[in-house]
Amino acid sequence: MKVFVSVSICSLAVFTMFSGCESSSSSTELPTTGFLSSYAGLKPISKTSYRYINPKYDLGNYTKFIIDPVEVIFSRQTKGEVKSWDDIEKLKAYMPRALVDSLEPRYTVVMTRPGPGVGRIRVALTDVERSAPFKLGSISMEVELLDSQTSEQIAALIESQKKGVPFYGYDPWSGAKAVMDDMAKRFYNRLEEAHGY
Repeated sequence: MKVFVSVSICSLAVFTMFSGCESSSSSTELPTTGFLSSYAGLKPISKTSYRYINPKYDLGNYTKFIIDPVEVIFSRQTKGEVKSWDDIEKLKAYMPRALVDSLEPRYTVVMTRPGPGVGRIRVALTDVERSAPFKLGSISMEVELLDSQTSEQIAALIESQKKGVPFYGYDPWSGAKAVMDDMAKRFYNRLEEAHGY
């Protein structure tokens, strides 16, 4: 199946995606960048994650997805720690691939064709930290799924995660990539549940 994915300033994604265990953990003030179309319904599900699912929409009605180019909205401190913006561009391009690998062939990834049953995935990287031996790599992001026709928010997520890496022959960004892979797989699993598979 031919896949069309925009990858201009791009990556990360989506929905941890919108599944995960509920938690009664106390949380700090909701971090926001202005990227999401709305922050109104977000509720803490852990100390580092906030989630919203719109009860008006059934995820099981969606079988096709548009993946927007991933944006980067780093704080001044994070920008100062980034040694190579080429690496960031690679991370931005990594998530669309992770999503496509997880979604297809059961679900279809399209470029810019809004319509019935088509969801739009938007992702922003808000923080990233390199992995190193005995040090976890991390990534923070804001993600939302919109209805492609109405642009109404179906689900939204703010999350920070860390992942360990092998000691030998490690990729300094393997922790961040592992988080992206995990989120893409969880989104796929959530879709499968919604479709009754």
